[in-house]
Amino acid sequence: MNLELLLGLSAVLFFAVGLCLGSFFNVLIWRLPRGESVVLPPSHCPLCNTNIAWFQNIPILSWIFLRGKCASCKAPISARYPLVELLGGLMALLLWIKIGRSIFIDPNTVLFNIKILCAMIFLMLLLPVAIIDIEHLIIPDSISLGGLCIAVIIAAFGLWHGLLSAGLGILAGGGTLFAVGWIGGAIMRKEAMGGGDVKLMAAAGAFFGWKIALLSIALGALSGSAVSLTLIASGRMKKENMIPFGPFLSLGIWIAALWSDDIIRA
Repeated sequence: MNLELLLGLSAVLFFAVGLCLGSFFNVLIWRLPRGESVVLPPSHCPLCNTNIAWFQNIPILSWIFLRGKCASCKAPISARYPLVELLGGLMALLLWIKIGRSIFIDPNTVLFNIKILCAMIFLMLLLPVAIIDIEHLIIPDSISLGGLCIAVIIAAFGLWHGLLSAGLGILAGGGTLFAVGWIGGAIMRKEAMGGGDVKLMAAAGAFFGWKIALLSIALGALSGSAVSLTLIASGRMKKENMIPFGPFLSLGIWIAALWSDDIIRA
């Protein structure tokens, strides 16, 4: 099998896996904020509790076939479900184009490939993080702290150099946001930065290093400010309203992780 065919099949595989991950992300989005297990019970309609058969749980296609309704009680199924699945597929394909191909084109050590794959999974998980934060104003510790622990464990195999890089990333990501939140809280006399945001950026810093962590915060602050000012100017939000920072940090992490070299050069 030639390299071009292998790369093409790998891209299709990544897209398909991304669709399946998107389906699982819908489970995370619904269950994690409610403190429910993401394994049991099996997928079911939240209204009639009827289990969803495997052929009714095919990403995107099942929603179209069922016409956006539960097969049992005919309750409407939000269009968000296939949208999250599609976004999962597109995100996985983008990661394959920007990062994943290096595993096949220029294979390095097993540890390097494991680190790349774990970083890609962390980036994918930022999709449910963003949606959960929008809907519930929380970032699940199972994702942020779980990612942080995995990043530190991988860094430990790089001995002192790896741990130093991860440590600097944690300080740059989590430490910077913690300091900003502490100073802002002292000035405004109310919480200025959620703990979930701090832990998320600590994990991002451990995975990608201090430069990308700081760039992610800058991009997140820029995009968040732009959206907030637009909503305030249009009268759709008041100055005292709270807007979740997680989605903007997630966007910043994505942009910084994939295009940091281009941005820094520019």
